[in-house]
This record gives sequence, structure tokens and C-alpha cells, in this order.
Amino acid sequence: MNEDRSARRNRLLDEIFGPGDSTNPDIRARESSRIFVRGLDLLTVDNSPRATGRRLTASEALDAYGIRKLREVITEGSAIISDSPAAASRVLMERRAQLGLPLQTVAGKSGLATSVIEALENSARRPIQEYERVARVLGLDERVLSFKPQPEGNQKVVVRLRYLAEEQPTLTPSSVANLAEAAWVAMTQIRLEDQLGFARDDLGISVSSDYGDEGYPAYRVGYDLADSLRERLGVGVRPISSMRLLVEKSLNIPVIQAQLDDSIAGATVQSDERRAIVLNVEGLNKSALVRRSTLAHELCHLLYDPTQSLRDLRVDEYRDLDQRADTRTDFVEQRANAFSVQLLAPQDAAVDRYRRTGDLFTEVLDYFGISFTAGRYQVWNGLERTIALDEIHAPNRPPQPDWETQEAYTLTYHPIRSLASSPSRAGRFSAVAVRAAQEGFISWDTVAEWLYCSAEDAREAAPELADLYSEVFRGP
Repeated sequence: MNEDRSARRNRLLDEIFGPGDSTNPDIRARESSRIFVRGLDLLTVDNSPRATGRRLTASEALDAYGIRKLREVITEGSAIISDSPAAASRVLMERRAQLGLPLQTVAGKSGLATSVIEALENSARRPIQEYERVARVLGLDERVLSFKPQPEGNQKVVVRLRYLAEEQPTLTPSSVANLAEAAWVAMTQIRLEDQLGFARDDLGISVSSDYGDEGYPAYRVGYDLADSLRERLGVGVRPISSMRLLVEKSLNIPVIQAQLDDSIAGATVQSDERRAIVLNVEGLNKSALVRRSTLAHELCHLLYDPTQSLRDLRVDEYRDLDQRADTRTDFVEQRANAFSVQLLAPQDAAVDRYRRTGDLFTEVLDYFGISFTAGRYQVWNGLERTIALDEIHAPNRPPQPDWETQEAYTLTYHPIRSLASSPSRAGRFSAVAVRAAQEGFISWDTVAEWLYCSAEDAREAAPELADLYSEVFRGP
């Protein structure tokens, strides 16, 4: 009986994916050379170079639509993947309304004409690629745009974005759209890294609702959390040479670059149970020292804030990040501010170095890679405020160039030139996408759409991306 069942299963997998030995559908899909084509309504096998839909690898099709749909494609020639003729249009229109985005903003971000966006929302028979492009801008999982009435991915984040836009008039439609797209990038990168085997090592870290009390304030809790993380990472009191590598490589947490309003430093987004950091590439974050503080601050939110404190999306402004932790009335931010400065420059070590020469810049700011305001308060508090704050000063000069090099992002140069105006996709995401295509998890057609280039351009960029993100191409 079991042998008959196993034989039937093998025959089924042979029919769908071609000959193979494994009884695991995921393995068979990865080994398969079969390509599927997805249109707005139908999924078929790629039997013609003139097919105009989205080409998907067997693994990609299996992940999105499941084994039953793939079997239907093989036995019937095609499978319906649309909930209704107007499903995709309805979802796009509802999501744009949720975000409060005008047609012009969506058109500009997607590279499509306003008339095309209107046509998509009015159930016009447009190419599937146009529907997908708009879906990504709106933070939707484009793979199941018409397959499910409510596509998975960032539902709570989108609702929170809507509220945020209402609560903070300074958050422009452009920033709302860029945050939504950054959430899509984060969601997609997490999914691909999971498939590639890059499971995040949480170091035994769990969220904490401890924001202190009258006897032990929130900023003290922030110090403790930072000290604990340093100990878990085994870095002692040494400077963290690159916050970018610490977050992306050591902790395997997505850092998504985005063009946001000048006042915004960064954000922490949550999709389902996974979180990512969104780092603004505009404003003060153009300085490596400020980017380091922003990443450290958002890391505290990401690792330790319970969902109710994170509120699904947490947006921080520059003016809040440099404020003294002990003066914050928002305990969530007070803890994050203290965590940030303590993670970058442990107080006892900073004070010891300052006492050597009294040169704040050389001994503290440039040594630990921390901003003047944060470093100054850290030393002052460490000295128990026994001297006047004004006595702690530093020469007015820029940081040493090493910090800019170590925290560099692929902003000024990327091997795929078309990503110059798309910072959210120009970071580690681009390397993960190319690696996933090499491993057969997604098609080169998909990579080309995501990275705004040809499939050949994406293939040719692989060696340079491997140099920039060696950990992605080495494997988990």
C-alpha cells in the first residue's frame, strides 16, 4: 500500500517536473528545467518563445500556486489562477486608497502613465507585468495578485502607513509609497533568504516589554540591552567596524534603503512575524556616523519592541535620535536612544578613552564612529556630570573617511546601472535576487523585472555582486 502510494507520488512529480529521484516536491521543483508562464488569469507551461506573460521557474510556480495547480496545468494544459476577472484591479484600487496615494504618485513610482494606472484599476486587459509593477509599489505580493482575494504581505504595515499619513502631515505621498515598496522589498528578500537557507540567528534574543520604572528608568534598560547584545556578539568593548555588516551579515536582518522625507531617519517594519529596517538615504543619513546611529536605534526597535510598541511600523525622525535618552518622555524611544549610543560607544570605555587626552573627537567620536551630540552626552553622563557640558567639546571637522568606506552602500555605484534611481532594490536585495535565480528559486525573467534590467544584464552583474556581498554567494 505504501509502495503504491509512493509510486503514484513519484509518477505525479514526474508528470509535473520531469524525471527525478526525490519524493520531495520542493527538491524536484528546484531540479526541474520546466518553465511556467503566468498571465493575469491563467498559468500554463512555456511552450513558445512568443509567450508574453511572466515566466516562472518550477520552484517559483510551486511556491506561489501549490502542487495542485501545477498538476492541473500539466493535465489540462492550463489552470485558472484568478479569483474573479476583476480581482487584480480591485486589490490595486483598494490598496492605493488605503495608502491615500494619488494616481500620479503611483504612476511616477511604477514608471507607468497615469492613464495606464486608471486602466489597470478599471479591469482593462493589460500585460501582467504592469499589474505586478504597481503591486510592488503598493507593497503587495504580486505573485498572488489575482490568485487570492486578499494577497498576503504587509497588510498591517499598510494600515499603519495609512494612519501614519493622517497623523503626520509631513509624511508626503512619495514617502508613503517608498515605505510601502521598501516593505515589499523586505518581505521578498526575507522569503528568498529563507529559501536559500539564510535563517537568522537570533542569538537567543527575545522581545522585551521592560521599559523601566521610577527606580530603574528606560534608558538604563537600553544600556543593559546593548551590553547584553555586545556580549552575545562577542565584540567586548571594541568599536563596531560596520553597523551595516553587523545588521545585514551577522544578524541577517534586511536593511532596505529608501528615499524618504528629509526629516525621517529610518523605520522598522513588520510583515507577519518578520521585521526589517528601512534606512533613509536622504537628509542627515548621508553622513556615515548618522547612519550608524540610525541603524543602532532601529535595531533596538527590531530586536526588542513587542508588536504593540512597534505598532507594525515605527518611523523615527532625526531630531528624536540625537535627543538625550534621559530626557525622552516616550519610554520606547528613550530605551532605543540609550541602546543606540551604548551599542556604538560603551560608556565606561568611552569615558576611559576621553580621560586619556580630553580629545573627544579622536578618543571617542572617531574611534567609536559616533556623532558629536551622542558621544558628548555619553561621556558627560559617564562622568556623572561632574563637569560642565560645555567643557566637553571637539574640533569642528568631518569624520575620518574610513567610516564612510566601511558603512558604504551601493548608492554611488552598482553593477546594474538601472538601479541608480532605485535605492530600495540596490542593496543586498539585488544580490539575493541574482543568487536565487542562479539556484532556480526564481526565473531570470523575474529578476529582470525586479531590477529594471535585462536577464543578461543581471547574469553579467553576478560576479561584481558576489564581490560586494560575498556572504550571499558563499551560501548560508
